[in-house]
Amino acid sequence: MKRLILFDDGGSDLGPLGDLRRSFQQRTGVYTGMGRAERSLGRTAELHAFRGDLDLCREQTRRAVTDPSDPSEATLVNGRLLLGGRLPVPSCGSALVTEDDSVAIATLSDEPLLEFLESGRLPSGIATELAPGSCFTRPWHILDGLSERITADVELAEPVAGVPQHVLLVGDHPCVLESGVRIGPGTVLDTTLGPILLSTSCTVQANAVLRGPCSIGMDCLVADRAVIKPGTSLGPGCKVGGELGNTVMQAHSNKVHDGHLGDALVGEWVNFGAGTESSNLLNTYGEVSMRMSPDQSLERTGRQFMGCIVGDHSKLAIGTRIMTGTTIGTGSMIAASTPPPATTPRFAWITDAGTRTYGLRKFLEVVRTVLARRALEPGAALLARLEELHPEGGRD
Repeated sequence: MKRLILFDDGGSDLGPLGDLRRSFQQRTGVYTGMGRAERSLGRTAELHAFRGDLDLCREQTRRAVTDPSDPSEATLVNGRLLLGGRLPVPSCGSALVTEDDSVAIATLSDEPLLEFLESGRLPSGIATELAPGSCFTRPWHILDGLSERITADVELAEPVAGVPQHVLLVGDHPCVLESGVRIGPGTVLDTTLGPILLSTSCTVQANAVLRGPCSIGMDCLVADRAVIKPGTSLGPGCKVGGELGNTVMQAHSNKVHDGHLGDALVGEWVNFGAGTESSNLLNTYGEVSMRMSPDQSLERTGRQFMGCIVGDHSKLAIGTRIMTGTTIGTGSMIAASTPPPATTPRFAWITDAGTRTYGLRKFLEVVRTVLARRALEPGAALLARLEELHPEGGRD
């Protein structure tokens, strides 16, 4: 059987979102790049990266790393590809290339395959065509066209149940329910603008309003009276409430209380305290600029609506106000009565007393405690990566 290889070509800077996951692990619609490719091609992916090791990725995904000496035919998919729905597969010896000359999808074998896995460049003689879609280089690119990718991705899901009679279903687009979905009374599912996907074993509590296109992931909880707006995609195990729109949560993150979160990208194991509010529009209605880290320059996002980027394992206290275009570094603790800085470093501990570094020992204790609440524990590769990211000499 033809192999499927997901590759990370190192062509993006995703700030905190890239600290603990590769490009093909980023949720860019209903699915991550890897999840979409596996559903499209009906195969389990192998993983390849042109820079760095894949120890953490292998631990997180439980996928094998590609043998770079295996010449057997493979379809290779760029983890940065922004294309929803079923992926096109070029014939062997050809490739789809984006307008910026990134290899999007290729099918190769023998010496051309080995050469590509070594160099990341297509050998001469490979036929190329313009690829549909584009490849992200910055995190805000994931928000561009998010609703359209969710709509296309829903076609890859398999409905197994109908909408209960006590739920109000409005609109002509599909509403797809997978197995074990629970929906409370008074819920409104509005598919006027696009489809809704409720994944396996998710729960939508009473009187919530969901407006498609949106996707609620496996084992997620949507709280009573929540308002989920178009362009929202929740990865597995998230708990949300209040108001969300055009927002991606990777997995296992909580914003279950009232408060607004819009045009945002959120990592894993993030917790938003009750009443946390995020602005996604400048008072000038101008283009939002952001920094990925405090030592980087401001970058124009090309977006009028841009909320925040929040790194994995960050915690925000009740009533936190997040200003437009804020980047919160991995492992940050925000517990101040004033808004956090526009860009916080990794492991920032911010209170009204000032900013210091979150001590590594205490931080890892909290990581273990949080994962234990879901009957999980951190793996050796994750712990090693967190220690690598932590500033030298971090103390409690």
